[in-house]
Amino acid sequence: MSGFNDTLAVSRLRKIWIELGELINSARDNVYEYPERIQIVHKSTSRTSSSSEDAALMFAKEIYRFRRKRGEFFSDALFADPSWDILLELYVLRREGRRTSVKSVCAASGVPPTTALRWINLLVKEGLLERSNDLVDLRVRWVTLSDAGFEGMHKLLLSAVEPKEVSFDDRFQRNAARVAR
Repeated sequence: MSGFNDTLAVSRLRKIWIELGELINSARDNVYEYPERIQIVHKSTSRTSSSSEDAALMFAKEIYRFRRKRGEFFSDALFADPSWDILLELYVLRREGRRTSVKSVCAASGVPPTTALRWINLLVKEGLLERSNDLVDLRVRWVTLSDAGFEGMHKLLLSAVEPKEVSFDDRFQRNAARVAR
C-alpha cells in the first residue's frame, strides 16, 4: 500500500472512530438508533484499494493510539480498561507476526503491573490468551492471543470496517418495534 493510500485509510479510520464515539455518547438518548447510524458510518467510509484485513489491522492500531492519547487530556483513572488494551495490543502483534512478553503486555495495558497480571490471568481463564515459557530464558513468559481470542477480535474489527447495507424494510421494522414499546 502506498503512503498516500495509508494516509487516506488512516483518515477514514479516524472518521469512523469519531463517529463511533458519537454513537457511544448518544447511547443514552436512544439505543434503537444505533443500527441506522452505524450504517451511515459504513456507507461514508467505503474503501478503494485497502482490503478489509488491512483495514481491521489499521483500525486496531488507531484505536490503541487514540486510547493512549486520551491520557494527555484526561486522567488515566477515568478510562481504565486494561483487558481491551491487552486484546488490542496482542491482536496487532499477532497480525504482524510478532510476540511479546507478559512484562511488555503489562506495560502496554496502562495500569499497574499487578492489575495487568490479574487481567491477563482472567483473559487466560476465559480462553482468550495463552501463556508460554521461553525455551532459553525461563524468567521470560510469552503471551499471545489464543485462536478464539484472535477470531473474536478479528470479527469485531472487521464488523467495524466492512460496509453493510441495511434495507429500508429492516429500518422500518426496527422503528415500528420501537414505537410499539
